[in-house]
Amino acid sequence: MLIEAVVWDFDGTIVDTETPQYEAWDTVFQEHGARMDPRVWGEMVGTHSQLDLLDVLEREVGPVRREAMARRVRALEEQYLASAPLRPGVGDLLKELREAKVPSAIASSSHRQWIRRFLEAHAIERHFQGIASADDVREVKPDPAVYVLAVRILGKEPGETLAIEDSAHGATAALAAGLRCLVVPNPSTERLLFPAGVVRVPTLAGVTLPILQQLFSD
Repeated sequence: MLIEAVVWDFDGTIVDTETPQYEAWDTVFQEHGARMDPRVWGEMVGTHSQLDLLDVLEREVGPVRREAMARRVRALEEQYLASAPLRPGVGDLLKELREAKVPSAIASSSHRQWIRRFLEAHAIERHFQGIASADDVREVKPDPAVYVLAVRILGKEPGETLAIEDSAHGATAALAAGLRCLVVPNPSTERLLFPAGVVRVPTLAGVTLPILQQLFSD
């Protein structure tokens, strides 16, 4: 495979927004004498889950003040997200891809406003040719629609495009769209079972374009 383009997942891949959100929920669960099950959280990552975590909490501890709890979670999320950095190696790889004229796009189950908030905060928006988000498709991951759209934005073929993901839902979507997939789990997703056919690395630190080409050489 010659990598002609890269489509990046956003949450948990470029910026680990997922672990701070998990920690916010876990803090609230602990305040009520319970713990947020990381396996439950991992199954929610990378898609729009119908699971209400306040329902989960109430099943464990009984009725809670739901509006107050929701406000508490949001406040903690903002507090923890304020210091969320780029994941290791992301900045260097984005710069290398741009210099090599290998275009990048984002395919995310999140909304565009959320994604742009962090791209602007880290001053990396210029590295991306476009964003395919939940605002653009009927179904989010594991449906492949956002990846199909991202490849179209880049003007490339799926078989020459690499997806970089952190979640099982995202990897499933990328493979279904015909892309190869590199998985870089974060603490919220490292225990998940990923689909066959992905290549997994612990971090992007030190991962260069030649290394990617070697990992996916046929």
